[in-house]
Amino acid sequence: MERRKDTRLELRIPILLFGAECEKPVRSETRNISKNGFYCATKEPFVPGDRLRCLLSISAPCASTESELYLDAEIEVMRVLVDTSGFGLGCRIGEYHIVNQQTVKEPIKELMRA
Repeated sequence: MERRKDTRLELRIPILLFGAECEKPVRSETRNISKNGFYCATKEPFVPGDRLRCLLSISAPCASTESELYLDAEIEVMRVLVDTSGFGLGCRIGEYHIVNQQTVKEPIKELMRA
């Protein structure tokens, strides 16, 4: 039985996760997304209740680099599924704002493109 109240869209979007315990951002991509959250997989362990910051690329694939936009959001890890390939994270999106590529620092831009 489906417990989610919002429809999920199967969509792969590049994402960076920033946590207090992480030396550098964790690179991933969403597997699905809704208006309130997303699911992604990482090699890094997180636990339910972790509060992170994330940066999602929301530009159209055909957009020029000058018009790149990102969703800069506070998220909470709601659930973690552990399997042989890593950790699947179900995350809820909290406060967010849209930032343009001039706001994002150069090393972070490179990680998003990698």
